[in-house]
Amino acid sequence: MPRKILSSKPIPIAEVKKLLEEREQYLNPFQLKTLNYTKKYSKLTPEQAELLITKLMNEYGLEREEAVQVADICPETLDELRTILSGYRRLVSFLLFSEEKMRGILNLVEQALEASK
Repeated sequence: MPRKILSSKPIPIAEVKKLLEEREQYLNPFQLKTLNYTKKYSKLTPEQAELLITKLMNEYGLEREEAVQVADICPETLDELRTILSGYRRLVSFLLFSEEKMRGILNLVEQALEASK
């Protein structure tokens, strides 16, 4: 019987890593590859990632999907941040953000990275 998806919510790589590690002994090969990917590329703890996402949504008006991408990639420059957000439909309005707001987002990312170490 096919499963029906009732809802979906973007989650950060760090959260995926945590969930897969809890079930590591029961994972199929595809899930093990995903776990290896998350171990290699997750930069934040699940708690720090969720805190960063919440701050980005509340303080800068990003949608959850956008905030998750920023938390997953942890951009270090304005150009990287613009590149991450370039695929979203709100790009035009986001480009109207002042450079000060963009730097604020980068500062939040930097604080989250420091707290995760």
